[in-house]
Parts: sequence; C-alpha cells; structure tokens
Amino acid sequence: MAQINIRKPTVAIVIPNLNQGHFLEQAIQSIMKQSSLELFIAVMDAGSTDDSLSIIRKYSNYITYWRSHPDEGQAAAINEGIVNLPATDYVCWLNADDVFLENGLTTMAKHLEENNKCVAVYANAYITDSHNQIISYYPTEKFSVEGLAQSCFICQPATLIRSGAWNDVYGVDTSFHMCMDYDLWWRLSKIGCIDHIDSFTACSRDHEGTKTNNNKEKHYKEAFKLLKKHIGYVPLHWCVSMIREIKFKNTSVVTKIISKLAGGYLYLINKF
Repeated sequence: MAQINIRKPTVAIVIPNLNQGHFLEQAIQSIMKQSSLELFIAVMDAGSTDDSLSIIRKYSNYITYWRSHPDEGQAAAINEGIVNLPATDYVCWLNADDVFLENGLTTMAKHLEENNKCVAVYANAYITDSHNQIISYYPTEKFSVEGLAQSCFICQPATLIRSGAWNDVYGVDTSFHMCMDYDLWWRLSKIGCIDHIDSFTACSRDHEGTKTNNNKEKHYKEAFKLLKKHIGYVPLHWCVSMIREIKFKNTSVVTKIISKLAGGYLYLINKF
C-alpha cells in the first residue's frame, strides 16, 4: 500500500536574544514541543556575553540560521531573521525569555489552515515569573479596533501571522524598539481579519530584565506615537495609565504631557 504523505504547515520562527542565556534554552525547547509542523528557527543574537552562544551551538542541529553580533535593535533583528529563513506558510517571533506551551503553535497554525481569510491569529497567554511560576493571565479579548485603541490586548508570543500578510506590511517597523508588536497588529488589521482563539498557547515572562519594566517612559512614548499614527489621537485611558505607572521626579513633565495631548482628550470627548 502506497504511503500517504500528509503536508505539514511550515512556520518561520525568529528568536531575538541579548544576554538571555538563562531563558534561551527554555524558549528553544518549547519550539521543539510543537507537533505536526515543519519549523524553521533563526536565533538572532545581538552579541551576547553570557552563555547564549553555547546554548545556540548546543541546539545547532535544530536551528536553521543564527548569527551573533551587535545589531540595530529587536525589530531589525526580527525582520533580518525572517529574510534568512526559507519561505513558509506562517511567521512569528518568540522573545528569548518567553515560551510556547506544548502544541500551542500547532493550535494557532491549525486555525489559520482552516480560516483562509484571517491574516493572523492570537490566543490566550499566561504571565510567568523568572522561575516559570504563573502569576497572572494576559488580559486578552476578542478583536476590535475600538478595543485595540484602549489597550494592546494581544500577547505577542501567543500570535501567528500568515506570511503573505507579513510581506504585505513589510514586517515590523524598525523605528519602534518597544511597541513594534502593537504597531504590527494595527497594520495587519487594515489588510484583513485578526482572529482570537480561546486557548492558552504561550507564556510571557515578567521579570526585572524586560525592556518594558526598565523603560516605561519610552514604552509610553512609542505607544502614543503609534496611536496618533493609526487613529489620530491618544485615548485618555493611556494617559491615565502612564501617570499611574511612571514615578515622575518632575511634576512639570506630567503637565507638559497633558497639555500636549489635550487635543486628543477633546477629540475623544467629542466622539461620545
């Protein structure tokens, strides 16, 4: 009896890394736990001085492409990684300190296989600490542009993007260093539907070394920039969140921000 070859969906995965060797191995291992997929992995190391390179070499048989040298930032590294991998059905990236749950990527690929009109899919995610303990859940909701304006409810590691859509929007915007994923969801939403599936597929790690925790001011600055770019104003919710989270040494900074964004407040009020 002739053997039937069942085609596996192909996925390109980029792992950007800088001195995250204590987490990197877990990220790679989580990719290896995905079944029924043909996976191509690129590890884009930005010149780590820890044990990252030894870990990369340890898994070199599973890694399609890797390099290690200073680069122009995470977004540029992600785009570079995708370019250096074979053409695939779907693409994504997994930060070195995050992990996929077993067959989480498989679940998202299956949804895209069955829903051809979707340009991307996102799922639920746990928030874990540096010891892999679940501390909370990422606040996720069904996709809507109105909701996306209020918060980035899409947890990046719990996402998968159709390659054609990725190419149509030219990947991530390298002018963003903190909010490149949030900007990407906006751009993808303008060319097709983004689906949510009610399953947990990944873990996003919250620890002291994350860029978001170490530079909240830059995070909000980029978020405000992209919100103005996509919807023309900054919703009040974002401004209130920023003032709550950031300990401003100089209260005049808050005054300047509120003054600068006053037009956005008025626009928001006039919407109701």
